Amino acid sequence: MNDKPNNSDIPVVEAPQQENVDPPTTQAPITPSVHIDTEHRQEDPVAKKIYKTEKIIKLAAILLAPIIVIFVIFNYVAGITVVDGISMRPTLKTGDVLLVWKLPKTIANITNSQYLPSRSKVVIVTEPNNPKIQLVKRVIALPDESVTIKDGKILVINKDNPDGFYPDSKPYGAKLSPTSGDFQFNIDAGQVFVMGDNRESGASIDSRSSVGGIPSKNMIGEVLLRIYPFGRFRTF
Repeated sequence: MNDKPNNSDIPVVEAPQQENVDPPTTQAPITPSVHIDTEHRQEDPVAKKIYKTEKIIKLAAILLAPIIVIFVIFNYVAGITVVDGISMRPTLKTGDVLLVWKLPKTIANITNSQYLPSRSKVVIVTEPNNPKIQLVKRVIALPDESVTIKDGKILVINKDNPDGFYPDSKPYGAKLSPTSGDFQFNIDAGQVFVMGDNRESGASIDSRSSVGGIPSKNMIGEVLLRIYPFGRFRTF
């Protein structure tokens, strides 16, 4: 028997033909139409007024800030004064422009304490008998000291120097003329004794005259610099 199959007996199955199918198309989403109202709308008058007010306030703050800063500096930190008179010759002359350090006095006012400059400092004070008048002087003696002027010299006596000492022995005194007159004065607590560097008779209104001791409240500040004339610029 022949076991091999007869090819003629095997049915032939045809593969189905592939139809041409177009790829699916993606449809763009439909965007709904939006109507934008471009017509002018009336602004709220209250909001408009507030906006304008804020702009004015900001502009005013920008303009006033430098003025306020300058005011604070020149009234409470440092100031400018111009010498008028001969009382501080030869150290200072008429027309000299000085920078005055006011901060120590400001701090004393804030802390409710006394401001008393140290000896030999050149200071600006208000005259006790007339606060509208400002004087530029040199501090010679301090509270609880005594001053004696005799034979053209100033002698200061305190508890540390019972025999006294000469304050004009410091470098500034080398160019000063002898101090005229005979005088004796005791300085009270809270006061300083001041004099002009011009020691000739009648050349300076200071603690030797009716001005007397200068209380702490009459202090304005210490002279830091002579800023004009530029050729005579110097510190103190």
